Amino acid sequence: MPDQEQHLEGGQLLVAISNQIVGIFREFMGKGPDRCKTYWAGKDTVVVLLGGGYTLAEQTLFDAGSGSTVQASRHAIQQALGSRMKRVVEALTGREVVAFMSASHQNPDLSAELFVLAPTGESASL
Repeated sequence: MPDQEQHLEGGQLLVAISNQIVGIFREFMGKGPDRCKTYWAGKDTVVVLLGGGYTLAEQTLFDAGSGSTVQASRHAIQQALGSRMKRVVEALTGREVVAFMSASHQNPDLSAELFVLAPTGESASL
């Protein structure tokens, strides 16, 4: 459960989420995405879109026609890093992440991390 410290709001919150998610990828992949933007999708959903960031190994595999290998590897990494990313979103929003989903696309090189937060007061997830 997230702590109840004072939390960022608005654009500062979204930039902080973007920066920390990029930092996680840099730390564990050796390279992070070139672009990242975080959005609210309603009151209870945070979407992080990441662009670029193929490692040299991933680009080599993709260029050699092994895109499915890159896709499988990226999916496994995103799932492995999911708990870390959830902790970041919880810490920055002050809300529990009740669901996490991740997807990637190869051409163009894009990824999406989606976090559904526990509803507060009158808000509802759907």
